[in-house]
Amino acid sequence: MLTKDELDFLNKIPTDKKVHIYPFDPKVIGVAEDLIQSINDIYPDLEVKHMGASALGISGQNDIDIYAFSAPSDFDKFLPGLIKLFGGPFHRHETFCEWKFEREGFDVEFYLTTKDSETMQRQIKVFEILKDNKHLLGEYEKLKDSMNGESFKKYQEKKYEFYHKILDTK
Repeated sequence: MLTKDELDFLNKIPTDKKVHIYPFDPKVIGVAEDLIQSINDIYPDLEVKHMGASALGISGQNDIDIYAFSAPSDFDKFLPGLIKLFGGPFHRHETFCEWKFEREGFDVEFYLTTKDSETMQRQIKVFEILKDNKHLLGEYEKLKDSMNGESFKKYQEKKYEFYHKILDTK
């Protein structure tokens, strides 16, 4: 069963939005490492993690998902340097700030977020399970490839269902 956060996100997806899946491009790793290094250069103690399909080395949306973990009460400490690097956040919420930009042909989604939320903990756990289990990773990549050209909402729903399947077996 999908969580309230997942259902809320699905309900915000435009019905006409389509998903486009691309083969893994090894160049993405260097771009992600450069982004993380630029953050660590100004905030060496900030935990930064590259996750998602590009970090797993599988086909995906030709994007990079990077997360920097901080208590929301410390966001203001990190925002000036992050704004210098990436411009103003696309969204600013109580528990996360979100940037969207392009770097070397890749769409980047960068989040300054709390690591402690249930949603983030679930996302980290799914990532770690996929990273450690090549069989599940292969299943996940097949799922993603099969959704190329489908509605983004259907794609996201299928991903959520897959996440729940692997979390419920752990």
